[in-house]
Amino acid sequence: MELFRYPILLAWLAAGFAALVFFRFKAEERRALAARGVLGPSFERLSSGPGAVRRRLRGLLYFTALGLLAFSAAGPQWGLELSPVTDLKGNIVIAVDASLSMGARDFKPDRLSNARLLLGAIAEKFADYRIGVVAFAGSAYVQCPLTTDQDAISYFASALRPGALPEQGTDFPEAIETVLGMLGRYGGQKVMVLVTDGEDHSPGLETALKAAAEQNLKIFTIGIGSPDGDLVPMTDSSGNTMEYKKDKQGKTVVSRLDEAALMKIASRTGAAYLRYTDPDSAAESVRSSVAALDLEKSKGKGRSGYKNRYQWPLAAALLLLLIELMIMEKGFSFHRPSLRLPRFFKGAGALLLLLAGAARAAGPAADARKGNAAYDGKDWPGAVEYFSRAQAKDPKDRRLDFNIGDAYYRSDEYDKAADAFDKAAASEKVAARAHYNRGNALFKKGDLAGAIAAYRKTLALKPGDENAKFNLQKALEQQQKNSCDNKDKKDDKKDEDKKEQDKKQGGDQKDEKKDGEGDKEKQKQEQERQKQQEQEKKKAEARERSRQILEMMKEKEKAAARDPEAMKQAARQQGKPEPQQRLEDW
Repeated sequence: MELFRYPILLAWLAAGFAALVFFRFKAEERRALAARGVLGPSFERLSSGPGAVRRRLRGLLYFTALGLLAFSAAGPQWGLELSPVTDLKGNIVIAVDASLSMGARDFKPDRLSNARLLLGAIAEKFADYRIGVVAFAGSAYVQCPLTTDQDAISYFASALRPGALPEQGTDFPEAIETVLGMLGRYGGQKVMVLVTDGEDHSPGLETALKAAAEQNLKIFTIGIGSPDGDLVPMTDSSGNTMEYKKDKQGKTVVSRLDEAALMKIASRTGAAYLRYTDPDSAAESVRSSVAALDLEKSKGKGRSGYKNRYQWPLAAALLLLLIELMIMEKGFSFHRPSLRLPRFFKGAGALLLLLAGAARAAGPAADARKGNAAYDGKDWPGAVEYFSRAQAKDPKDRRLDFNIGDAYYRSDEYDKAADAFDKAAASEKVAARAHYNRGNALFKKGDLAGAIAAYRKTLALKPGDENAKFNLQKALEQQQKNSCDNKDKKDDKKDEDKKEQDKKQGGDQKDEKKDGEGDKEKQKQEQERQKQQEQEKKKAEARERSRQILEMMKEKEKAAARDPEAMKQAARQQGKPEPQQRLEDW
């Protein structure tokens, strides 16, 4: 039996501890010799006082604690114990659809982003299982081999992007065959979790399901999407939407959730189909369904080993250090009250603050800070993804909805920005800013009536907001201008129709009313000429106003180029409202 688990480490620690004690005593001897030379006979009286005794006691406690720490680090062990023997029976492979249709945004921010969140949640729920990841579209690829390392699973899952695979389409048989190849050399039960929108465009599904049933592969299907469907965006390398996917006939494609196909796959393999709502509940449902297949670990008492006893010397060392901290060289004084806390409580308070900060960093605030970093780097899709993660963890925090809307606004997705700001307005703290930003989004979208209503709500909550007043006036002017233009067009059309009608009537009655025809024709021509002059006058006035506005805008832009602080004011004067910035209080 070996008394220590790490005997070599014990030897090095013992040597270091002996050297530390030796140099400490040498330093004390030199200090005492120097003090004796200065103080003379009075040194003996001072060195034997209560303060000197407490100082020596603190040194003794300190070095004893260091020795116990070295003893604990060496791993003392004695006594035998039986350790549990664990055998992993469950092997789970998560197949994630990475086709272009997974970029549809009927689930915010898109289907594949929700699939990545679901994959991370499943990895947490199945920490005691071997888990692999397969990405598939028109062909399937092993994204992460079977492993128990959750960090590796999260890393490979973060690389999934819609349309990232070279061959597009959706091929369920290819994904099933790839999973069978991964699980072929492992014993026990086999489980596949298929995360997709259900649109399969390839033959051979029956053959693949038959092979899965022969190898006892249970395929649980999770459908992400809505039966009504959504458009499939085509994005560039920066994640900006360029257009929407079209079929061979040039019609815009609408991707819908095909639940019938997913139910068929699950029922044929003796598993279950789940419709995705949020990552945590879906992962918990998968865990419950898989547990019903008797895939739990088998444990047994069979392996003997020495019992580790490091806890006792470690606890003793910590206790001695606490006592050493509480002993003061001048002793305790009770002649007047003191509000100062002992050093022990100060250290404990710092430890509690550190633990609270670590717990806070693991919550939604961490994702919110990542979203702020992505926003500062102008990575708008990344900012939306991180803010959406934080919002999923803390749905009541409307600041996250505000930040999501701000990121959508920067990426020119004004419909989604307006919806996010509308949700954020439910909070009284950010309601005024949310209504203002929603008005800007609707203004950019062209919904002047909605923008005017949003600016008025802002002024109702914050009457002194100069930006909201200016933007409201701008929206009202634009609305009035649009109505005048529409009225002019209607008047022009009426005049043309009247001319045509007069011509027809004049042709029919030419022979009957020759005497009064000339006078009436002159009167009509005079009226038409007057109307044309009025219209030309209005158009000339409108052109003059436009010219003046353009001149004013040029001057503002020149001033803004010389003064960076005036850029926001210049953008506001040009009808390009600057939104309120995101919230960063995390």
